[in-house]
Amino acid sequence: MDSLSWQKDEESLQQHLVGFLSKDLEWLTLKVKFFLPDLDLTPVDEVPDPTQKVSLLLEKLRAHSLSTWRTFICCVCMEHTMPLHLETMLLSVWGMDSEIPSQNIFCKDALPESQLLHSGLKRPSSEIGSSPRRKWSRQQQLESVRRYEKRLRTRFLKKYEDAPGRTLGQWRQWPICFSQTYVDPVVRPGKAACLKESLEKPQAEALAEPLEVEDGANFKVQDLFRGQPDAGTKVTILLGKPGTGKSTLVQRICQKWVHGELDQFSQVFLFEFRQLNLVEQELTLPQLLFEVYENPEEEPGAVFQHLQENVHRVLLIFDGLDECLLPWPGQGPHVGDSQDPFLLRPVASLFSSLCSGSLLPGCWVVTTSRPGKIPDFLLETATSVFEVWGFDRLRIENYVSKFFQGLTSPERALACLRASAQLQSLCSNPALCSITCFCLHHLLRQDHTIKFPTTVTQLFTQMLHIFVSQKQGTLGDKSTWLSKDSQALLGLGELAFQGLNEKQIVFYPGQVPERVVAFAATYNLLSSFTIRTGTGQGNICYAFVHFSLQEFFAALYLMASPTIDSSKLCRHFYLKSRWPLRTEAKTELLDRFHTFLSGFSSQTYQSFLSQLSQQGRAWVSTKQAAVRQVLRGLAAQSLTGPKMIELCHCVGETQDPELMSQAGKSLPFSLDFHNFPLNHLDLTALTSLINHAPASIYLNFSGCSLEPQCLSALAGCGKIESFRVRSRKCRDAFAEALSKILPTMGNLKKLELTGNNITVQGIDHLAQAFIDCHQLEEINLQDNRLNDSSCLKIIKILHKMQRLQKIDLSQNAVSVQTVLALAKEAVSYSQVTTLEIRQAQMILLFFVSSGKALEMQRSQNVKKNESSDKIVSQDRKLTFRLQKCNLAVHHAKEIAEMLKHRPYLEEVDLSGNQLEDEGCRELAEALPDLQIAKQFNISDNGLSESGVYYLLTSANACKNVTELDISLKNKTAVFRFAGDQEKDQAPLGAAVSNTQLSRNNFEPVSSPSARVIRLRHCSFQFRELEKLCLKLGNCSHLDLSNNRLGDKGIEKLIQLLPSLRCLQFLTLNENKVSLKAVFCLASTFSDLEWVHEVDISLERQQSIHVRCLERTRKQSISEEWTKQKTQQESLEWGAHFPKSFCLRECQLEPPTLEKLLQILKTCQGLLEIKFSHVTMNDQSIEMLLDHLPQLHNLNLLQFSQTTLSLNSIFLLASAISLCEQIQKVEVRSLKYACLYFSPGKRKGVSCGLTDCCINHVDMKQLCCILGQCKDLSHLNLSGNLLGDEGLKYLLEHLPQMNLSGSLNLSHNGISQEGALLFTIALGTCRQAHEVSVSLNLEQKLLIHFTEHQEPKKTLRLTGFNLQQEQIKKLATLVGQVPKLSDLILATNTISLPGLQLLLNSVRMPSGILRISVEEPWVTMTSVTTLLEASVQASGNITKISMCRQQSLLQIEETFPQKMGNFAADTLRPSQCDQEASLTFPYGLSQCDIGTNQTLVIRQMVEKYMRLQELSWSQVYLCDTSSQLLKTLLLSLLELKKFRLTASTVSPEGVCHVASGLSHCNTLEELDLSKNEFSVEGTRVLIGALEGKCQLRSLNLSHNKIEDAGVQHLSAILPKLLQLCKIDLSWNSISPAGGRTLAEALALCDQVEELHLGANTMGDLMAISLAQNLPPHLKILYLCSNQIGAKGTLSLGQALVRCQWIEEISLAENIFAEWILPLSKGLLKLRKINLTSCRINDQMTKPLASSLVLCHDLEEILLAWNSLGNEGATELAHILPQMKSLKKFDLEGNQIGSLGAQLLAKGLAKNPGIQVIRLWKNPVPKDTAQLLQGQDPRLNFS
Repeated sequence: MDSLSWQKDEESLQQHLVGFLSKDLEWLTLKVKFFLPDLDLTPVDEVPDPTQKVSLLLEKLRAHSLSTWRTFICCVCMEHTMPLHLETMLLSVWGMDSEIPSQNIFCKDALPESQLLHSGLKRPSSEIGSSPRRKWSRQQQLESVRRYEKRLRTRFLKKYEDAPGRTLGQWRQWPICFSQTYVDPVVRPGKAACLKESLEKPQAEALAEPLEVEDGANFKVQDLFRGQPDAGTKVTILLGKPGTGKSTLVQRICQKWVHGELDQFSQVFLFEFRQLNLVEQELTLPQLLFEVYENPEEEPGAVFQHLQENVHRVLLIFDGLDECLLPWPGQGPHVGDSQDPFLLRPVASLFSSLCSGSLLPGCWVVTTSRPGKIPDFLLETATSVFEVWGFDRLRIENYVSKFFQGLTSPERALACLRASAQLQSLCSNPALCSITCFCLHHLLRQDHTIKFPTTVTQLFTQMLHIFVSQKQGTLGDKSTWLSKDSQALLGLGELAFQGLNEKQIVFYPGQVPERVVAFAATYNLLSSFTIRTGTGQGNICYAFVHFSLQEFFAALYLMASPTIDSSKLCRHFYLKSRWPLRTEAKTELLDRFHTFLSGFSSQTYQSFLSQLSQQGRAWVSTKQAAVRQVLRGLAAQSLTGPKMIELCHCVGETQDPELMSQAGKSLPFSLDFHNFPLNHLDLTALTSLINHAPASIYLNFSGCSLEPQCLSALAGCGKIESFRVRSRKCRDAFAEALSKILPTMGNLKKLELTGNNITVQGIDHLAQAFIDCHQLEEINLQDNRLNDSSCLKIIKILHKMQRLQKIDLSQNAVSVQTVLALAKEAVSYSQVTTLEIRQAQMILLFFVSSGKALEMQRSQNVKKNESSDKIVSQDRKLTFRLQKCNLAVHHAKEIAEMLKHRPYLEEVDLSGNQLEDEGCRELAEALPDLQIAKQFNISDNGLSESGVYYLLTSANACKNVTELDISLKNKTAVFRFAGDQEKDQAPLGAAVSNTQLSRNNFEPVSSPSARVIRLRHCSFQFRELEKLCLKLGNCSHLDLSNNRLGDKGIEKLIQLLPSLRCLQFLTLNENKVSLKAVFCLASTFSDLEWVHEVDISLERQQSIHVRCLERTRKQSISEEWTKQKTQQESLEWGAHFPKSFCLRECQLEPPTLEKLLQILKTCQGLLEIKFSHVTMNDQSIEMLLDHLPQLHNLNLLQFSQTTLSLNSIFLLASAISLCEQIQKVEVRSLKYACLYFSPGKRKGVSCGLTDCCINHVDMKQLCCILGQCKDLSHLNLSGNLLGDEGLKYLLEHLPQMNLSGSLNLSHNGISQEGALLFTIALGTCRQAHEVSVSLNLEQKLLIHFTEHQEPKKTLRLTGFNLQQEQIKKLATLVGQVPKLSDLILATNTISLPGLQLLLNSVRMPSGILRISVEEPWVTMTSVTTLLEASVQASGNITKISMCRQQSLLQIEETFPQKMGNFAADTLRPSQCDQEASLTFPYGLSQCDIGTNQTLVIRQMVEKYMRLQELSWSQVYLCDTSSQLLKTLLLSLLELKKFRLTASTVSPEGVCHVASGLSHCNTLEELDLSKNEFSVEGTRVLIGALEGKCQLRSLNLSHNKIEDAGVQHLSAILPKLLQLCKIDLSWNSISPAGGRTLAEALALCDQVEELHLGANTMGDLMAISLAQNLPPHLKILYLCSNQIGAKGTLSLGQALVRCQWIEEISLAENIFAEWILPLSKGLLKLRKINLTSCRINDQMTKPLASSLVLCHDLEEILLAWNSLGNEGATELAHILPQMKSLKKFDLEGNQIGSLGAQLLAKGLAKNPGIQVIRLWKNPVPKDTAQLLQGQDPRLNFS
């Protein structure tokens, strides 16, 4: 038949197709199953004729739908090689037609209403559940149920039955969606807490869960349904990552049920959530089971009734819970809680009701999900949880063996697997393992060498290549099929990408283009299945064979699609967290999408992507670089643990070494992972990135699920320094796996396995591994399941671990005997330095020394012939702590013998046991045989009063005990020992207790046997004191607080005090004493001369403290003073150490006070009496004052926190006239008063009554009292209520008070009028020389007096509101004050007219008056205006000075007016800016000389012809103003000082200034600093110096004159014969210029001051200058000149010849190893500055030797050097010899505690030093406070 007849007859064409496909019936059968998955092929199989079978199958396909038939025809043409004409006719007749509209026939709107589930919305028909319920016979019901069970089994067999044996030819048709090879994955029981991982989950809660099964259990499918006898609904959840085999496992469950292995279930239903997502209607439970899943053939009502009656035999499986896109029911009551199975519900509500038991209560529900995707209601309803982990190594090999069974090269496949760690890591995921085996099979069939994919992306790409190329017969060439199928492949990728965006994983045929369906069906990339969404026939849908494949194609589309640019690509890249929230919808369906994107960014994919996208390599490279750049940015961020793992996967997929290195460098120091599972792939990716880290990493896993087989990924990782695992899921199998890799981790130093479930079996493996881990320094095995034998095994291997520093075995079950065995082992092993066991805590620390140190010890042992064990034990003292270990009395002897074998101990702590008196005695008796450095603690051991005496006896027998602290109430019993303290650190303890003595270098040296004994809460009574004191022979500090001594006990103890010869401190708090004890203690001052201080408090908390001087030391000190000092000096010594009696919280009635004073009168030596918080009335105060003259030795009387009446205060004030020994009376408020006494004749007395509420009414009485004192010097009445009336009364009586110091009336509510009257005191009191009044916030009113007969007087007013009337009054008051020299007015709101009024109104009898005005308007007022105001002054203006920075104007005038006859006139306008040029001539830029301003200047010039000083600062000199300055200079014939500083001068102006200066031949001082003149300007100005024979000072600093200016200056300097001072600092002078300058200075014999700082002249200038130093040089400043060692040496040698030198500054130079040598000393030197000269300790000794030769040195600056304690020691030694030294600056050095103490000692020996600055030195704060408290001259801040 020809082709034309084929076109006319479709039936004939179909017959040709039947004949063609009859040769490949198997292929046709597979395609029919793909397109019609629910078709029953049984009738076709019964037909014997193959041709008839093909015809029937084609009729089924053609009858289904036109779209299906066309897609099938495309598959035929794509997959078969046929004649061209036949292919052309098939495509032309039945090919794809683009005009056919695609319609989603499965949407709700597209289905016929009869097929919608909504047709049964109300109540189902009576067949299922109508009322009344239909009655079935039992036989009929059972028969229907059996048929339905058979139907369910047939459904499973049809879908999952095992296929017959495969041949190599069948591999072409093998669908990847379901491999017949099956191996049970690793399944472990979990906890409900694992269902929803979150950051908020407490780790302790997760770790505290009980253990259920042991590691390595051989888990079977049947184990999922065991161990739950409860009759209720059972919900089992299978958790696992994608690809771990969850879906395969539930399919296996169904297979097991089909084959009768799960006979406990009669009905099994398997639902997939990806299909249930398409059910939009509400359903009843029968509709879900029968219509959506499988409908019974008959009697569905009977079947459902049987299900309800036998619900415990029903198994419901819901696969893919994480893929559910339906909304879950909310919290609270909802429709899902109803128990009516016929109630319509959403699918999600049906599932939740089944899980909660509301529907089918008692059934078994199994669901699968990824971690973190569990709805909240399952957290409460789940009864069991299992974790699916994939394959371990054994299962991988088992799977590969089964997979290759019957195929070629199974041994070769296993060999490839075992040889590649990367391949094993990939195969740990069952899905990837299946793909790997598939690819490996095809690669092994090739003859060339296998290059297997190393990344997941490459594996999927290889799989795709095999699928396509195998069909097309192009196994080795990708370009062939890429060029042909690129559009179809991109279409499939676009479908996958849109599905991910829309959260769609099931697609309707109308959503998939026919060409894409054909391509995917041809290469088995899509699977088809029937979904029943309603009654009637099901609908066919498509899905990718695995969800990861959909992600793969979506990522491929993003990388290859021309419509996706780099920016859009980057927006779709993000790392997925393992802790997703329910609101994060965009990430719910993504797992490996970002991994595939990263894999496609590898350089190896450029060619593949370029061919696929039909774009150039540059275009592909740009997109790849964009992905890698995103990864770089993510690597630099701080990521959570899950995201860090995802980053490791992505970086590894790129295979970019540079990116790997950069990401490794960005890793944090500690990698912490919490509460999420990790598999072998995760750890492999993490290890790969850690190996690129630049430094060691701390790796921590807390609460993470880690399978033992995963640990092999960490083998050989050398960058892990610390490895920590904390998880109850880690058991012995984990420990065994870990023991295999530990020796391979070469840098591992710290291992923590805490909170796990490791038992003795796991310890056996770990112990052997620890021996091979020579680098381990710390092992932590806390909180495991270790027992006695486990701990002993660990201890026995310790001696084999040379670097071990710490091992922690806390929180394990250990008995008392094991504790003792462990202690014995620790004592016998010399490397152990600390053994600490406290209840569940058990820690051992070890001593680790370097090899060099060990060799030194051995050599020393050989020399001294000593045992090495003895030397080692001395160096390594043991800290021995067994706290709360249930040790009993019979254990004490064993412990004592144990300790004797290790006598060198740091600390022993046995507190919290049950040793009792006998056990404590046994241990205490062993103390003399032990050498304990710190303390021996046996607290809380049931000690009684009898046991106290045992401990005291042992303390006396042990000489190195420094303290014994016992409290029976607090259960305390602690011995403290002297230890090995350095001598230079010891004085701190003495300084604390002897503060006053240390101020004068009389530090008591305590006896080595002296000790502190505290016996508190021991119930001692006075009868026991005598016996007790026999045990206290060497006690220096005795604390008997909280006993029952009472008054009799105090009296008895005082009688026994002489027998306690070493006692220095006595504490007797809370002993229930009364005033009788106070009198008894007060009598000790007269009876016992060595009692120094008594401090008593009687109320609230009683406290008694007695301090004594050590008797032997006191006697030696007194004898020394008697021999060497005069009587006056002895009195002064006693004044520094007065006795002190302090009584607090007591009520003192007059009789009581009188008795106390009678006792204190007999005190030997000076006495201080302090009363605090006592109650005293006026009679008591009066009685006290009556006794004052009889208290001859009284040094201080103080009242603090004692309420005093005003009358009492006046009584205290009257004491200054009654008792001549009173030096000062100070009363601050009504609660504090202090009277200071002096033994000799006083020169004046001070009285301060501040804040005492004294008002004007009290002034009469007060003035009467003060008037009786003839030598009152200072009176302070601030903070009272005097007011104007009180002030007026006081001023009237002020002349009668004879004040000679000061009067302070601040804060007394005085008004402005009253404050003005205060100034009268300047006129009425001849000795008053200054009155200062401020009405600002401080409200200060002060009068200072002097002893001079006619002093100059100063009036200072601040904060007044001076208007016209007040100004006139002020001028009148000023005129009435004779000898007034200064009137200072600051911020008094005085205006410029007010100032003019004041100047015109002031009339002084004679003399000079300086008026200073500080107001804001001074800054804004022009200079001309100010000068006009000053010209109007009534006196003769001799000086005008203005400073705009301070808003200050000063005018000096003389009286009477003698115009034109001034001794020295000065004009000083300062800070004139450019705006002032409008009114001031020398600031004019464009101004006529004939203006008014010019006339003002001419008038002033005429008035000040004899001006001697002209100072201008910060002015702008234009050409015109500089011309006027020139004119002014030419007229000043007697000018001696000219200053032009910090100003801007035009070039022409410089010439004008130079011209004017050239005529000033009387000039003595010239200051042109900070003007930055140019080189030419400098030359012109220097030229003006010609003929200045009287010039004595020249300042050109801060001008940058450079070498050219120096050249001009050097020519003129020798001609300035009177020049004494030269300042050329900050002028950028080079070494060459410095040498020229030095040569010129050699000719300047009169130079006394030379300032050359902040230049760069270096050693060359220093050497030249040293050779030419002026002979009369006094001051030399050479700071910041880069002078080194050679220059320093030359200067030092030259300075010795300068006998007049007074100041030297060499700061900020570099001395290196040399220091300034002053061999003969500089006798006149007063100050030396060596700041920032890099002076270290080695240079200090020669420096100190030089400094000590300079006898007049007053100030030494050594700040910011490198001086440490050694340097401070050298300097401290010379301090006593430097009698003239006042200031020593050591800021910013490295002086520590020891150096500061030594400086304090040296300072104490030199009273002339005012301050030693130690700022910013590493001195501890407490040490600094202590030393500064002893001597305030030490300044630390």
